[in-house]
Formats: sequence, C-alpha cells, structure tokens
Amino acid sequence: MPLVSENQILKIVELQLGKRNVQKANRLVEDLGAESADVANLIATVEERYEIAIKESEIARIFTSTDLFALVEKKLNLA
Repeated sequence: MPLVSENQILKIVELQLGKRNVQKANRLVEDLGAESADVANLIATVEERYEIAIKESEIARIFTSTDLFALVEKKLNLA
C-alpha cells in the first residue's frame, strides 16, 4: 500500500496544474485557476498513483490540496 504525504499531494497538484509554490490552503479552482478537466486529470493521477478510487460525490468536496490529501489518507487507511 503506497504511503501518502501532504507534500507529495502538493507536488502532484503543482505538476498537474503547472503551478509553483502551491500552498496547502490554495483553492484549486479559485486560487490556482483549475478547470474541470484539470481537476479530473488531478483525480485520475492520484487514483492511479495511490491505487484508490474516488467517487464523484467525494470530488465535489475537494476544494484544496489539503482536502485531497485528507481523502487519499482516509482511503489508504481503510484499505
């Protein structure tokens, strides 16, 4: 089972969105300018890397990289 850190999630967000110095509290859409396709690609990358599945209802509750980290961590701990 792959381990996850908040820094890993921040790096994935930076790479997927082409941004530098992404902060934990940055909102993906409002602060970082992510569009729906960007969020979909971000989720797909995280799902593949951590071997998890994220439901659409869960995606709707992801606003920041911290939210994404918490969800991934929760799913890995349940696995």
